[in-house]
Amino acid sequence: MITVLETILLFVFSLLVYLANGATISSGDTAPNTLLAFNFLENHTLHLDAFKQSYLCTVSYGSCYFFAEANNGHLTSAYPIGTAIVTFPLYVIFYLYLKLTEYLSVPIDLTSVSFEVHRLFFEKLAASITTAFTVSIFYLSLRLKFKRGLSLVTTFIFAFATNTWMTSSQGLWQHGISNLALVSIIFCLLKANRAKKHHRNKWLILAGIACGLLPGIRPTSAVYTIGAIIYSVFTYRRQAIFLFSGLITAVPSIVWNLYYFNNLVGGYSSSHLFSESPYSLNNFIESSLGTLISPGRGLLIFSPILVYSLLGAYQICQRKYDQDDLIGCMSVAGFILLFSYFLYRFWWAGHSYGPRFMTDILPIFCYLISYYLVNIFPKVLPNYKIISLKLFIFITLGLFSTLVQLAGAFAYNPGVLWNAIPLNVDLYHHRLWDIKDSQIERNMRASLNQIIKPNFDNATYIQGLDGVIQKITDDQDQPIQSLISVPPGYVQVFKANLKNTGVSRWVGYKSAVVIGETRIRGRFLNEKNNLISEVRMFVSGNPRTNELVNAIGSINFPPEPGKYKLNFDLIAEGVSEFPKINDKSLYVINVDVIKPK
Repeated sequence: MITVLETILLFVFSLLVYLANGATISSGDTAPNTLLAFNFLENHTLHLDAFKQSYLCTVSYGSCYFFAEANNGHLTSAYPIGTAIVTFPLYVIFYLYLKLTEYLSVPIDLTSVSFEVHRLFFEKLAASITTAFTVSIFYLSLRLKFKRGLSLVTTFIFAFATNTWMTSSQGLWQHGISNLALVSIIFCLLKANRAKKHHRNKWLILAGIACGLLPGIRPTSAVYTIGAIIYSVFTYRRQAIFLFSGLITAVPSIVWNLYYFNNLVGGYSSSHLFSESPYSLNNFIESSLGTLISPGRGLLIFSPILVYSLLGAYQICQRKYDQDDLIGCMSVAGFILLFSYFLYRFWWAGHSYGPRFMTDILPIFCYLISYYLVNIFPKVLPNYKIISLKLFIFITLGLFSTLVQLAGAFAYNPGVLWNAIPLNVDLYHHRLWDIKDSQIERNMRASLNQIIKPNFDNATYIQGLDGVIQKITDDQDQPIQSLISVPPGYVQVFKANLKNTGVSRWVGYKSAVVIGETRIRGRFLNEKNNLISEVRMFVSGNPRTNELVNAIGSINFPPEPGKYKLNFDLIAEGVSEFPKINDKSLYVINVDVIKPK
């Protein structure tokens, strides 16, 4: 009874923490799984054809990469639908709520931009609820093997010191629901180990249900299903047939993939995660080191507490504890999954916070920490002076890991802009290794700005802004001529040398202020002097009067052929243009956009 009450309190506490930042942190990747249930309930179809011309393609994201044109001609999800299947009961409740409150007498227009606020709100709610439930099951599985104090410590690490917080609970990514299935498998098999023979069958069936769902949620995590099957066959022999019976839950995803894509992996058959070009040793080294220790995505940088997983794995290898075979088998699967991510070219997982892909291994790695703690905890009270250094290091790493997640959750906006400013990390991978401007540091600064809000809109500050763009070069430091010719839609990195000639100190992009940051504004004007588009170059430092500084930015040239002027001037973003004697730009480049013959 006490354990049940603890679990309920843990669920409520986790849910409140996950919801506390009031923001949905996701991307277009999650869009299909947030719409499939609504679309089925409202439009009575599984096809997503209605969204071809929706706000998702024309307003919010600009590209419908998360939808796919299926072989049968219908629009469908480019991603696995297992997440939508598992969260369907929640979305039934969400749908009924919407119908009873705002859409009682009118249809819900899922394709309207006005629905976006509902879509994002319910995405966050579904993600937070399912992740809090995952945390609760994780705790229950720990309590089957370890004492309360140790279980609570490990559960706290899993819930708040890893990307369980910043990835699983903030958006309806595949990772969160995948982890729900994984911890359910572990819990059910641990219960089966302790159940009498005639009660064991039901736990094996439940484990099989989770195993069947897992490949349809996140195909890469199917390695855990394989691990559970191997363990069950060797442990339960003929009784393992009950686990196999639960695998019927894999059928909906299989049928979906065959119907829409004529294959078993669905939209991933044309995934950009792999490439047809040869994979080299350098690719492997970059992916493996980047996944583990890069400042921008390193697992051991964002959650250094996970280093104790290796010590726990060592304890497993020593076979000092009973019924370790299950965790040992799933740990092997976890390390295999980790290694498989080393083979990804797209190892940084796009515009995300920290090691998003590594969220898939967190339940296993956090479980392993318990095996380290069970060896240390008994020595804490009687020998606290002897092991105080070990305990201090453990607590320090745990607090740092939690602080990293806290900064990510509450300063994600504008912290998320690190991925695009000053250069898009998807195109310029070297930024993932920049120790002078790491994602963690940017988010920490953004957190500080929320506490001590800078004031850049006062008249004194604005009147004190002045500066000179001395030179603009390309990424090879070659000067940009006053007249250049480029093909339509050309993209090029520009650099600039600037000097602060005013009395107000400039604020660069590393400050994570955004509103009030000093930036170079570029404006493309056509032959009729009409504004076509704007671009930005980002100032790197915080120069005082007469100090020099650099700026950099990726310039997207107009997609239509013609003659343009690219006028550069200085602005305090979102606050004011720099005061000038006249309206002439500080730096002008004439551009001929010529269509190649």
